[in-house]
Amino acid sequence: MGVLEHDDYAGKLLYLHSSQSSSQLVIVAQRKLETQLESYSVPFVKIDGMELEKKEVRKAIWEMSDQKPGTYPILVDMVNGKCYAGDDLQASQDTGSLQTALTTSYGSSA
Repeated sequence: MGVLEHDDYAGKLLYLHSSQSSSQLVIVAQRKLETQLESYSVPFVKIDGMELEKKEVRKAIWEMSDQKPGTYPILVDMVNGKCYAGDDLQASQDTGSLQTALTTSYGSSA
């Protein structure tokens, strides 16, 4: 069984972030994404890629999303197998398509 098939992650919305990023762009992107996810009221699993015990999880997310190691933030919709990162993540946030996709997959807990 792959690490992302574990009950902690299977069928859930995964948010990979870095608690130790020194890049202002990453910090702002993470803050924006967290704010939007909270406003959508969809449940998500927050994964700190800097935690040593999350090494296999972050590696699996980078591979699944076809992103190079060290890329943050990444959002993984495990219901649909869709990954959002970089410019695609930004565009989906700006157009509202991310909210539509996530509330369709996970509903709103509000």
